[in-house]
Amino acid sequence: MTENHYYVRPVSGVWHVTWNDSAELIGCYSSQHEAEALAQLLARHMREQGRKAQVHVDEPRSEEHTSELQSH
Repeated sequence: MTENHYYVRPVSGVWHVTWNDSAELIGCYSSQHEAEALAQLLARHMREQGRKAQVHVDEPRSEEHTSELQSH
């Protein structure tokens, strides 16, 4: 059985939701909470159909870490 993976990632100040290894964007949200809620909803829908599904949420980079990277 194929697993479905939903990814929630911070990209340039917004949160992207993508599926498996696809570059296709499912949605773009201003808050992590909204993006994660959509990914959880989609995963739950797949599970209700008897399929496997997981949600992966990347942590946002802290401003301090981002500034540190830019200064090097």
